Amino acid sequence: MSFDLFLQRFVSGDSAEVSRTVVLAALRRHSQVAADRFGFYLVDFADGSSVEFSAKGLEGDESFTGCAFHVRGFSQSVIEFVFDIAKTGDMVILNAQGTGDASSPVAILTDMSQATHLPTEGLPNPVVCESSEHLSKLFGVGYQHWREFRDQVTGATLD
Repeated sequence: MSFDLFLQRFVSGDSAEVSRTVVLAALRRHSQVAADRFGFYLVDFADGSSVEFSAKGLEGDESFTGCAFHVRGFSQSVIEFVFDIAKTGDMVILNAQGTGDASSPVAILTDMSQATHLPTEGLPNPVVCESSEHLSKLFGVGYQHWREFRDQVTGATLD
């Protein structure tokens, strides 16, 4: 069970190609890990935290319009990695656990210019995020609810 974040680049309301070069360079700033055959990178950080980064097509010829993070536990390293990839790739962070209000947004922009390119429906009240610290605050409420649900389902506290 993971807290899922999807990163997507939009142009005129539609999915758009992301520069593989800049996203791969951002990944390499954090890790040298190779992808498995399905395009998943298991990224470990010096603080002991880790995240599963799904980026099929990042190192190939396929279409690459976005990626995902499957988070099982947050740390500042994980948050910085998510923000770096999103900002570098000009992608919107789609918080699958978000409720769509200001305290728990679904659409988190890394630049104000992204607002004009969002789809016209389905992403209410987008929020512009200016730093990894701000991103951490935006995930706070949703992550706490997810942890409580996860712990209830599994019967154990895992963090």
